[in-house]
Amino acid sequence: TTHWAGASLRFQEHEFKAHSTYGKVEGASLLDWPITLAEMEPYYTKAEAKMGVTGTYDWPRLPGNNNFKVLKAGADKLGYKECHTGNMAINSVQRDDRNSCQQTGFCFQGCKWGAKWSTLYTEIPKGEATGHLEVRPNSMAIKINHDASGKVTGVVYADKDGKLQEQKARIVAVAGNSIESPRLLLNSQSAKFPHGLANSSGQVGRNYMRHTTGSVYAIFDKPVHMYRGTTMAGIIRDEARHDPSRGFVGGYEMETLSLGLPFMAAFLNPGGWGRSFTTALDHYDHMAGLWIVGEDMPRPENRITLHKDEKDEHGMPIADVHFDDHANDTAMRDHAYK
Repeated sequence: TTHWAGASLRFQEHEFKAHSTYGKVEGASLLDWPITLAEMEPYYTKAEAKMGVTGTYDWPRLPGNNNFKVLKAGADKLGYKECHTGNMAINSVQRDDRNSCQQTGFCFQGCKWGAKWSTLYTEIPKGEATGHLEVRPNSMAIKINHDASGKVTGVVYADKDGKLQEQKARIVAVAGNSIESPRLLLNSQSAKFPHGLANSSGQVGRNYMRHTTGSVYAIFDKPVHMYRGTTMAGIIRDEARHDPSRGFVGGYEMETLSLGLPFMAAFLNPGGWGRSFTTALDHYDHMAGLWIVGEDMPRPENRITLHKDEKDEHGMPIADVHFDDHANDTAMRDHAYK
């Protein structure tokens, strides 16, 4: 949460029932969630209250920066109706003993004002203050241990000095996101669990998803200074609906995306080189840009496995990530570009 943009959107009702709604999509392992939007709403409400999500309760949305103004002008011209500065876990007013957003930009670096909700300066300090939470920074979980019955007993980790330690535990929460979580489970293989912990189904690491994305940047005659203000400063939600007449299932949103120069250089044209590329970067202050965030299809071939040769500094196999677009992802991206 230190490096996220702060966008805090709820699932739509149909997204909880992807298989029932979309039907059979060849090559996609769609399933329905065993819960509904109605069941989740009380928890969404609690989370939005805790994080101070703009556009909920009486908290105003953030002001629109120049990047948003460019987006909004285009949205209006195309007839889109739902275009605003989003539901963001960034204080638009002072609350929770934290400042309001000062619109200084570069949110991916971490919020210098503490306006963006992050466990770094919200939940973790509050937890430490109770005396019941201990944080061991610069540590790396190596393996989850278990007893003869298969019940977990603790975690082996490398401490800040690289020394292996074991923390005994009755309960272990695996929360390393979509790459490090399966890596840890697969690296926790044993005689009892030869294919990794919690992997009797063979599904650990499979169906890796990361959004259907695509980005567009333009250089304008006059300065835009898109980096002033929040990184994700605006959103168009009209295309988020499920409408198979467009040639794909599911939907996507269009969001502004302003990046710092090093990130922009890598993101704008991966592998780019030469005069045209450097000229574009020379006009960084005249740029405005957006990207699409769509629902990609789960594919069992898109997966996280353990690398056969490469290991990290602790001698553990690193994650090997494989991802290919599904035809639905490509159709969605093509529709957005048009």
